[in-house]
Amino acid sequence: MKKTLWLLLLVSALPLAGQPLRVAKADAPQSVAFAAPFTAQVLLEHPQGQQVVLEEDSVAPDFTLTAAELTPAGPGSTQAALQILPFTLQQSTFTVSFALAGQPEVKAPVEIPLTVTPVKLFKDNKLKEIRPPHRPFDWATWLGILLTLIAIVCLVVWWMRKIKQDPARLQAPVDNRPAHVIALSQVDALLDSGLWENKQYKLFYITLTDILRTYLHRAFGLDVSADTSAELLRHLKSQAQLSTFIPSLRSFLASGDLVKFAKAVPDEKTRNQDILVLREFIEQTAPKPQPEVPQHVEVKL
Repeated sequence: MKKTLWLLLLVSALPLAGQPLRVAKADAPQSVAFAAPFTAQVLLEHPQGQQVVLEEDSVAPDFTLTAAELTPAGPGSTQAALQILPFTLQQSTFTVSFALAGQPEVKAPVEIPLTVTPVKLFKDNKLKEIRPPHRPFDWATWLGILLTLIAIVCLVVWWMRKIKQDPARLQAPVDNRPAHVIALSQVDALLDSGLWENKQYKLFYITLTDILRTYLHRAFGLDVSADTSAELLRHLKSQAQLSTFIPSLRSFLASGDLVKFAKAVPDEKTRNQDILVLREFIEQTAPKPQPEVPQHVEVKL
């Protein structure tokens, strides 16, 4: 009887021995709201002494990973806490993969099915119409509209003639300054615009991230104007001179996504940190001035 029990224990342990990395548990809400952050907890088992890393390129395209924290949960286990933004609707599956550090071929994929619900709109049956009753236009109103249209047509005709006489009016002034100088001046203009003081945080962060996208296009030829945050980071990963800035820019873009899509209200400390990250990225990737070569003067005797 004892031999039989030992044999059963040995057979049940064989699958675990053949899996140096496996997902022991994955927890996440069954239903989440569109563009609202949620947290997924993943417990991974692996050989003792090994370190687990998250493969960021494996994140499902309909989701944005805003934060990931991996902490040891025991001698042979690691707990991963993932903060995720869903950008899809109805039934979906969040996927991501983990691997052993130094052994990228040893992977453990994670699949978490969930339902993404639309954003709830404000509805109140007690609302009442407060606009004044509709009044039909009289002849005076129609005459005023007609005279206004005639004035607009005359103005357009006059303007077109002026343009034909002076074609230089069609040409917008070209900013020939270096890309980093333009970007830094745009950051200063944004801080002086009053958007932050008027609590227009969403418009503030839209402008802030647009400065980064425009700078990448002017300085490096990267067209990321329509990219999501995850797609933009993948573009940077393909550029050797920019890949070292991915961790800081990931935090910068995550702050913007939380404000733009999850309606988060940032504090001044977060804003200052994001401004600092953008400034340092622009300054450190700007072309370095070339040292002046001393000119030798020949003296004829």
